[in-house]
Amino acid sequence: MLKEAHLTPEKLLSRLGLKPGTLGRFALIPGPKERSHKILQALENPTRSFSFLDYEMHTGTYDGKRVSVGNGGRYAPDTAMTTEMLCASGVESLIRIGSCGSLQKEIKIGDLIIATGALRGEGTTAYYVAKNFSTVSDPGLVRALTEAAKSLNVRYHLGRVYTTDALFCESPELIEELEQQGVSGIDMVTSAFLTIAQLRRRKAAAIMAVSDECLSGQLGFREPAFLEAEEKMVEVALKAIRLLS
Repeated sequence: MLKEAHLTPEKLLSRLGLKPGTLGRFALIPGPKERSHKILQALENPTRSFSFLDYEMHTGTYDGKRVSVGNGGRYAPDTAMTTEMLCASGVESLIRIGSCGSLQKEIKIGDLIIATGALRGEGTTAYYVAKNFSTVSDPGLVRALTEAAKSLNVRYHLGRVYTTDALFCESPELIEELEQQGVSGIDMVTSAFLTIAQLRRRKAAAIMAVSDECLSGQLGFREPAFLEAEEKMVEVALKAIRLLS
């Protein structure tokens, strides 16, 4: 029998004084604090649930539902840590609100990608699952995000994303291989987020704004289309919360 790790999410949450039921059933999880603070403005009566290192979670009400919002990490390792904590705290449905590069010609800067699943090119999930593990999004959350995007007349794409640890090693060979596999986007978070939620039997999905086009090399982090897409994906995620029961 395997011994329990010296530090578990439950132990850490207990040390932080987090009581059961403190967080909401739903969680909206961006990477940077700036995006988290913008989403937080949509909640009624938000209060800080906990803080740990540079990560903060707040919980309030949206459309009559208790929703938690917090910066969940920019990379696979810290995303794994915060996702574990959210799952252990009782959150039932998690939506990642991030950004990615596109891997298909028809997916442009400023479009949104709703992930149906992820390929694991990062190193974190190798500690959790075997190579043949299939990382997928929750179908119900994907439907809600899709319906929300349609109702808001937002340009979006459904597809798998590839998660990497090495931003500057996205070689032409890798990009070409992923394009041929029909992978929609590439980021540094999604596979860890979805895999851990899946293992912990929580519902999870991810929506991302396209920041650059990997096939052409076009970068769009400062382009108006990307900045608008950041706002749009928050609207879509919030609308999806309205659609969920």
